[in-house]
Amino acid sequence: MQLRMTSQINVPQAVSPFDDRLFVMFHGYGNDENEMIRIIDAVYADGGLDNGLGNDSDNDDDNNRDNGDNSPNGIGARPSTAASTLTATPSYLSFRGTYDRPYMGGAYWYPDGCGVEERRRACTAVGEALVPLLDNPLFAGRRKVLVGFSQGGYLSYRLVLEHPDVFDAAILMSPSFKGEETARLDSPTRFLLAYGSEDHTIPLNDQRNARRVLEATGHLTYREYAGMGHAIRDEEIHDIRTFLTDAK
Repeated sequence: MQLRMTSQINVPQAVSPFDDRLFVMFHGYGNDENEMIRIIDAVYADGGLDNGLGNDSDNDDDNNRDNGDNSPNGIGARPSTAASTLTATPSYLSFRGTYDRPYMGGAYWYPDGCGVEERRRACTAVGEALVPLLDNPLFAGRRKVLVGFSQGGYLSYRLVLEHPDVFDAAILMSPSFKGEETARLDSPTRFLLAYGSEDHTIPLNDQRNARRVLEATGHLTYREYAGMGHAIRDEEIHDIRTFLTDAK
């Protein structure tokens, strides 16, 4: 498998703050690696939050709603007075989906509407290529934090399930969770799970199952945003920042 990514890697310097986190990021259906870069840049903005992250994107096909794999658009940044700040610039590997969407652009991690076993196989293949990459000496000693939206959130969850000792934390934004009703996680990974109360792209039962499965680990922070659909908004960016700065 060929993994396509955009990266930004900081190395320790005596004259500047160093953040030992390495963000491993996966976008949602129909988007690309820049989606997650915009999000992490908003999280790390100097006292800033995002502007326009709460824009729901229309589904290409109303029949795709139960698959739970559309992404937000219109991500930017604006000044704000956040209580929690991150002083260094982030290091990240932001990956592009393994499938390209013809004609319309963007990419995805598994085919829209595919079955549970097919999506699991797709996630397994990504993990088998990713984990050896993360074993590079350049990343030794860094806290590895997964970040994913929708399809990318589901992929991040599956990576923890199949590689329980690799990742320090996982930020799952509106993840699809179809077929995971009986899943059991045995991992020390910390989770932030977030949904909008009006997210009709991810079925409500799948949202509840995601919360139940992750709560069983004893390491879950859960957030729900009133009035938000399948999207991201200012408050969520703030909560991601708090989740990161509260890490022990």
